[in-house]
Amino acid sequence: MITNLIMAIFISAAGVSTNLVYNVKMENNRLANKEVFSVENGKYLKRLFKMDFTYNAQGQVTDKKTYVWSDARQNYVLQQTETFNPTDDRQAE
Repeated sequence: MITNLIMAIFISAAGVSTNLVYNVKMENNRLANKEVFSVENGKYLKRLFKMDFTYNAQGQVTDKKTYVWSDARQNYVLQQTETFNPTDDRQAE
């Protein structure tokens, strides 16, 4: 949640349009990757950031990595890594 807030602040500070497009990759009914783009001039997509998720055998998120697009490098740069230690033995639905 904190990452999403930070990214929203980053996007607002950069003066990016509020028109966002999401590309979501699912694997085994789980969110594996979410990439976020802004729409510029009504038709061009500009990369903003992406998030990668890792799950344990119970289907619980164990890692979340957030990358920010670097125009200078023309590649994503790792900004934040979050590690979760779920203790609940329930199976994810």
